[in-house]
Amino acid sequence: MARGTAIILRTETTIAPFGDHVSEAFFTHETLAETQDRAFRHVGFEVVRVADGDEARKVIAKTEGEILVMLDRVYISERATRGFLKAAKTVARPAALTLTINASVRYTLPIQDVLLENDSVVHDIYLIDRSAVPSDRDSIAFARALREKAQRAVVEKREIVANVPLPTIGEREKNVMQYPVTSTVVVSIEHWVHVLWLNQIAFGIRWMELISKRWLWTAWRALSALSLNRHKLLDALVSRGRGSDIHPTAYLSASIIGKNVKIGAQATVRNSIIGDGAVIGDHAVILNSVIGPNSFVMENTFMVSTACYPGVTVGNYKLQVTLIGRDAYVNAWAGFVDAKFAGEVMVSHKGQLAGTNRAFLGSVVGHRAKVGAKILIQPGREIPNDAVIVMRPDEVVSTIPSDLPKGTPLVRDRGTLVKLGSEKLER
Repeated sequence: MARGTAIILRTETTIAPFGDHVSEAFFTHETLAETQDRAFRHVGFEVVRVADGDEARKVIAKTEGEILVMLDRVYISERATRGFLKAAKTVARPAALTLTINASVRYTLPIQDVLLENDSVVHDIYLIDRSAVPSDRDSIAFARALREKAQRAVVEKREIVANVPLPTIGEREKNVMQYPVTSTVVVSIEHWVHVLWLNQIAFGIRWMELISKRWLWTAWRALSALSLNRHKLLDALVSRGRGSDIHPTAYLSASIIGKNVKIGAQATVRNSIIGDGAVIGDHAVILNSVIGPNSFVMENTFMVSTACYPGVTVGNYKLQVTLIGRDAYVNAWAGFVDAKFAGEVMVSHKGQLAGTNRAFLGSVVGHRAKVGAKILIQPGREIPNDAVIVMRPDEVVSTIPSDLPKGTPLVRDRGTLVKLGSEKLER
């Protein structure tokens, strides 16, 4: 018999430019809905998804055991789930999941529709009893009615914070990013940046979950390093999935490699998660990134803090802090500007521009979109699903005359080749 029931209220939250309902948002190897199911199974809760408050009340009326209510757009890790149930024992019902603001909370906080109270964040996750059931039908109104009555259950959390240096191209105080490593994570996913940021800190979450389930393997791998040097320990802590083909010259460190993955010669994978069936080409460099299942990262690609949905093909020479949608293609010569000299990168949200509190941020490429060569995208932009972006035709030499003079410098001019100095200059 289940310990309790987790009632997940449906919202109409969709993630642009994908158009996907938030429950389909991508996290490492599964959807948001699948991560929720896994987190609550882990603590013995049955998950019931409902359309609105009316359906929630019907479920509550016939539910035995503990009752948890949350919005469908909230990501919660396994450790955060356990921590909330423990913290809720110390306060009256209804109890609201509350996190003290620290580096890991600040990392994903911009644009989230959550309640800020002094130095804390209150999320739309509640443990309730039958005496405090709201009458609202709308899912968000139902949750907010609970929030008004709820006691704050503060979840204990630990984190390691790495100060990562950033290039100084503008304001000097923003040249260090605090990168958190923790497995106690709760995020209200309402925008593509949340999908990106959550995947950027995914390794800490997934690694701690892996350690808790395979602690003997972890201890053996740590001992096999034969050193207390931090870098050698991290090199030893690599989880390799069955059927993976990893070239002996590839360098892997602190990463999770899925099943049937192929990694080529001289490739580097650090602090990253590679999905089942993915192919990493020769000399590719993958740092702090998530590569979705069955994706193809071409040779010499350089990728930092980027997340790719399943089925992606990427050949970019330097792709940073960018989110790539399902089955999309990004050419090696496509350029994504990922920094501002001053101020923060702004993104579109609900018809307005919203701040990200980031000077370093790329863009998002929609599902099945194709970005060709010599395309330069400004930070924070959304490329729609199925878009095909190519360079201007006059930038390509499409006609080569047969009577070209020998030994004479030639230049491209309106799709053909002409003698240097005879080109028509654009006004």
